[in-house]
Amino acid sequence: MAFQEVNSLDADVTIALGKVDKTTGKPFPKEIEGYYLGSRSVANKRGDSKLHFFQTAKGNVGVWGTTDLDRKLGQVTVGSMTRATSTGTKPTPNGDMYTYRVEVDKDNSIQVQNSSTEENTASSLSESYAEDSEDDNDDDEVQALALAAAEKKARVEALLKGNRKAVSK
Repeated sequence: MAFQEVNSLDADVTIALGKVDKTTGKPFPKEIEGYYLGSRSVANKRGDSKLHFFQTAKGNVGVWGTTDLDRKLGQVTVGSMTRATSTGTKPTPNGDMYTYRVEVDKDNSIQVQNSSTEENTASSLSESYAEDSEDDNDDDEVQALALAAAEKKARVEALLKGNRKAVSK
């Protein structure tokens, strides 16, 4: 059995996709593309807001949620390559609502373990450990799966660093 590092939901940069930075007056990017790591609630003056996290080539980016973005990203599988694009606003009875297009590449994903999946993973690990202790022949299979996962992770890291030759192996 091998230890796996738990990803923290932290961001190197936090943005409001498609909006304007109130401090500098400069527009934030209208699009983000990266591996979706999940979200967490953040308490603020208006109540709770969601902060969504993406692993990009430039580091982890936090994106402040809006009603439309929260709903759409709530359907995305954690670890999937995801692109979210601001498409403008549309009128509602409560004022203009920011709208987004969210796209997922289902063939491109990474393994992500965060606090919301930690309990499920811990129980499945303890179950698999009990099974492994009964049958030592599973050790080879576990090692082969771990090796395959490590190779996939290395290809993903190479892709994020821009080394396309390592990815094509």
